[in-house]
Amino acid sequence: MSSMNCSSCGAPVEIKNRFSKVFVCGYCSTHLKVSESGLDIAGKYPKLAEFPSVFQVGSRGTILGKPFAALGRMRYKYQGGHYDEWFIELDGENAWFTEDEGTFTLYTDLYEAVDIPDITSIKAGQNIMVGDKKVMVKEKGHAVVEGGEGELYFYVEPGTEVVYLDAVSEGKKVSVEYTENEVEMFAGRPLLKRDIVVEG
Repeated sequence: MSSMNCSSCGAPVEIKNRFSKVFVCGYCSTHLKVSESGLDIAGKYPKLAEFPSVFQVGSRGTILGKPFAALGRMRYKYQGGHYDEWFIELDGENAWFTEDEGTFTLYTDLYEAVDIPDITSIKAGQNIMVGDKKVMVKEKGHAVVEGGEGELYFYVEPGTEVVYLDAVSEGKKVSVEYTENEVEMFAGRPLLKRDIVVEG
């Protein structure tokens, strides 16, 4: 946990997770890259529009009986609406929680920079290898990053196009996100609203 000041407006910034790579200033909405030398300005973007959500940045409670804290989120816009990908601390470990039009998924495993076949040729219903895992693709879609708030584990610039795959592998729900720069795969499980208890 470290305290600094926003490089743009000078407001106090408190980084709560040592793995956070970006902090979005709550005062001026500047996206700040976190490094050992301090905070570097990545860009300034409009604040996210307010939509109903189970969390806010700073929310605490339990998921499946384990304590969590909501650190930050990235929002993605796609043809059917939008979804939020929350960076959370769950029982002392990093995890990701996706909220998509009233459905919830908890991802506890992240595989960064995995190898993937040609993304343009992948179709729903297909079995593919992602890294060393066999994955069955259920849906393929396109989204655009709208922005973020709070602390983020990785940074994707607002406006970036993302190809995403919803899939299953080894009995787990899998999400693959593909941008021009990297591929990431998350594995986890769906949740019911009763699995999530938010304090206050």
